[in-house]
Amino acid sequence: MDKKVPGESAEYRAARDDLLRREIEERRAMEAVAAARRKLPPGGKLAQDYVFDGLSADGKPAKLKLSELFAPGKDTLVIYNFMCPRDRNDVRPGMSEGATARLPRDNQPCPSCVGFIDQLNGAAPHFEAAGFNFAWLPRPRLTG
Repeated sequence: MDKKVPGESAEYRAARDDLLRREIEERRAMEAVAAARRKLPPGGKLAQDYVFDGLSADGKPAKLKLSELFAPGKDTLVIYNFMCPRDRNDVRPGMSEGATARLPRDNQPCPSCVGFIDQLNGAAPHFEAAGFNFAWLPRPRLTG
């Protein structure tokens, strides 16, 4: 390749060029898998309308049916499944403030997932404007 790091050795350049070729091959393979995924035919119908523990529009605990996660005229649902409770092997400290800080550390959500969800909060209107339904769910407790 034509870009060089100042003072690089020939050995470094050869290894870096080889790595770049492998990265390009990997990217092309990932794109081929994504294209194949997009060509999948529709899946089967669900045998039941799953019920999730969730929050109502006013923020109160509620039972939500999977079918209720779809707005009229929107048939695609994007779900981010975050870890709550957090992985028991996660050694990072618990939350220090907010409602989840009152939970035992092992029942709190994953700190990385919480940070990612903060970002998704801003992206959700864009998903919805593009015609998608969007929801984030902790580890589901499916009933019904």
